[in-house]
Amino acid sequence: MVFLLAILSLVQINRYNPVECYDDTFCIETEETATEVNVYVRSLVKWDVTMVLDMELQNMRPDVDLPFTDSYSGESRTKVLTLRVQEPGTRWAFEFSLRWILGNFKARHQQGHIYELPYSEGREFLVGQGFQGEATHQGKYAIDWDMPVGTLVRAARGGIVMELAENFTEGRPDVALQARANYVKIKHEDGTIGNYVHLDHDGVRVRLGDAVKAGDVIARSGNTGFSTGPHLHFEVYSATRELSRRTIPIEFKTRSRGVISLEEGFYYRR
Repeated sequence: MVFLLAILSLVQINRYNPVECYDDTFCIETEETATEVNVYVRSLVKWDVTMVLDMELQNMRPDVDLPFTDSYSGESRTKVLTLRVQEPGTRWAFEFSLRWILGNFKARHQQGHIYELPYSEGREFLVGQGFQGEATHQGKYAIDWDMPVGTLVRAARGGIVMELAENFTEGRPDVALQARANYVKIKHEDGTIGNYVHLDHDGVRVRLGDAVKAGDVIARSGNTGFSTGPHLHFEVYSATRELSRRTIPIEFKTRSRGVISLEEGFYYRR
């Protein structure tokens, strides 16, 4: 599974450098007076970011408890905190460190939402591993479908493409490949994220920021990363306050069995 947690080293912002931007995702901006500094997060993308901000201060006091954790909506500018100089006229300084994850820890899955099977109508595939599966899904609500390389992968739910990778070529049960699977992540309307993993090399058919509908082709399946064979891994998750992710049990619409929670060892036709 691929999970990016960006950890930044200590950085200083001062009146000569009031903006610092990271990974084309967000910027930290400051507005200063003689006695205080206002700190803002400005999002550069359409999806949310959860961030933990901590600071080292000299002759300054924040108006919130540090470290401070919050989520910031896409394409927004949000005031995070104000630093006030304790002894005006004497030297003051601040440094900060950041950790973040894409997603919103306040997201709540839409109750009763039904997902489409992530492949073409009329096709059926075996669930090789289900929720809480003993192979690699311990503690996870995730589904693996046994699926030949090159099968069209379709969006199980609509949303905005927020992250992807398609440059990896290798796939086998090797821990060295755990972070080397191709994937597409789609942010849903409720802030949860659909994660499609082990895609084919150069097999992604969408780009960052694309809006997709349920049933749209987003990729070709593959066998990249930590994998015992060609398959598609799918999960829905939300970010957590601790900068991890919480997978969510979901139900799918099937042709012959109606709306159900999929079980390991069964074929399901769309």
